[in-house]
Amino acid sequence: MNLILYDWVSITSKIHSTQNFMELLGLQDMTWELLKGGNGYRDRLYWGGISILYNGREDMGVFLDMSGQGCRSFESFGTGDFEVLFDEIRENPDVMNLTRLDIAFDDHEGLLDVDLLRDDTEDKNFVSKFRQCAFTWSYDNQTDIRGLTIEHGSMSSEIFLRIYDKAAERGFSDGRHWVRVELQLRRDRAFAFLEAPGTIGQRFCGVLRNYLRYIQDPGGDFDRRRWPTTAYWDRLLDGAAPIRLYEKPGAEYNLMNLEDFVYKQAGGAVATLLQIVGDEKFRKGLQQRGTQLNPKYKVLLDQYGSNQDEH
Repeated sequence: MNLILYDWVSITSKIHSTQNFMELLGLQDMTWELLKGGNGYRDRLYWGGISILYNGREDMGVFLDMSGQGCRSFESFGTGDFEVLFDEIRENPDVMNLTRLDIAFDDHEGLLDVDLLRDDTEDKNFVSKFRQCAFTWSYDNQTDIRGLTIEHGSMSSEIFLRIYDKAAERGFSDGRHWVRVELQLRRDRAFAFLEAPGTIGQRFCGVLRNYLRYIQDPGGDFDRRRWPTTAYWDRLLDGAAPIRLYEKPGAEYNLMNLEDFVYKQAGGAVATLLQIVGDEKFRKGLQQRGTQLNPKYKVLLDQYGSNQDEH
């Protein structure tokens, strides 16, 4: 199933305290870590990809910054209600600002082919309001190319678009199709997206239609603006438009992620300790480790149950 999700939300407020934001998110009972600030703020509270920055200049207020991971944490462990956050901004426009909003469309049905998009982009088979276009590559072990990203616009501008193979970025090799089309909106453009009429899918498609269109040469017409839209771009717009509600995918932390971390990243350390102390002492050490289970692991236990032998 294709879906649309909020993948980054940044809000500044001159009327909210750090505690206010925690309560607004429904995460006041979590253990927040005190870290060094940034963006002109001296201090930062951090939990699960969510930062609340404070102690800046008097006119800076408090800054809530939720990355993609933070948005998933908010959905899984907080209220998950983005509209409550957005309503706060609508009701307090003079003292609150939506400084960044990322909206991502995830294609799981094969609407887009990244290799075909790369070819059409290299051949300039598109009309665009963006002034820049570039390719970037992500690497596995700094040597093997993992995936390609097509970028339209500048990350510092008020609107930026990236298209990439999310399955390749995540390192999935099971043949799944997962292409992400991601809009990064800042300041006025971010708020305008929220206020635009229609479903979230229609608003997403409206931005795409306005800024970018991939085209095909019909022959005999030198005005590229009159060239017809490619079938795959039409499929993308047709696939996104009917989505009426924002989907809540929840924490992007599943059993595959856990196995990948334990076996591939920590596997060497685990295997070495097992050989030194043996199964029984290793298991007892885990049971007596004295730390609370991370909420994302509790979700996995609730979902899959325990297969641990009773003693």
